[in-house]
Amino acid sequence: MRYKPLSFIVIVVALLFIVFDSSQFLRYQTLHLTDKIKFWFFDTKEDIKLSYTKYIHQAQNIEKYEEKLKNYGQLELQLQAAQTQLTQLSEFLNKEITYQSPDFIATKAFSYVGMGDYDRIWMDLDTSSYPKNKIFGIVQNGNALGIAIIKNNRLMGLLNGNENCSYAVYVGKQKIPAIIRYDSSDPQKILADFIPAWLKVNVGDEVVTSGLDGVFTPNIKVGKITSVIQNYGYNTAELSPYAQKKDLSYMWLIDTKILQSNFGFNNSENK
Repeated sequence: MRYKPLSFIVIVVALLFIVFDSSQFLRYQTLHLTDKIKFWFFDTKEDIKLSYTKYIHQAQNIEKYEEKLKNYGQLELQLQAAQTQLTQLSEFLNKEITYQSPDFIATKAFSYVGMGDYDRIWMDLDTSSYPKNKIFGIVQNGNALGIAIIKNNRLMGLLNGNENCSYAVYVGKQKIPAIIRYDSSDPQKILADFIPAWLKVNVGDEVVTSGLDGVFTPNIKVGKITSVIQNYGYNTAELSPYAQKKDLSYMWLIDTKILQSNFGFNNSENK
């Protein structure tokens, strides 16, 4: 009795072979189906191979273009610094040129300092060769984004709008001096403060770095004035910064290699 199922299976298989061998139509349909399966398999294999090749090629192109973009950004900053030096040289023939060989260092942010702390970031740079009180300028897409300091042997970026972010600027075509600081009333804007009261600034004037503090090289764009507040002895201008804090991937650090002024900022204090 126990051999009956096995015998039944053998008989069924034998009948299928006989039918398949005797029926040309069935044989044709079966072979046609298996051919379709084979073609589908090979087509799928080729599609996967092609997709993989395209992905690798695209990744290589992206890496190549990212490197070219970084090089272009560095050349742009170097050209701007060289043009500024040339202007200084033509205006002050006998004056020593301040910025002879600034360094432009490509870097990126890898995290915020704290949860919800959107104006302080940790940046990727080996700080071991720099003095502890070093201050870098941060540039994004050709615009001043903030400053960077060394904190606990790591590089911390203090972006525009942070209460400890300040640097020297010029306002308008007349190059009226001012100091950038945070605007407590509007985190989306910053202030150009301590403008001499006898010098007139206007809404729409452009603000650029002066380089007088040794943080930035001169003539890096900061923003445009949106309002002017008159105070006793000096004026304050509110401005909308060009650099945005939304995409903080790749940035440039500027090391002017000169003595710096920090306007009372103490980068050893803990926040």
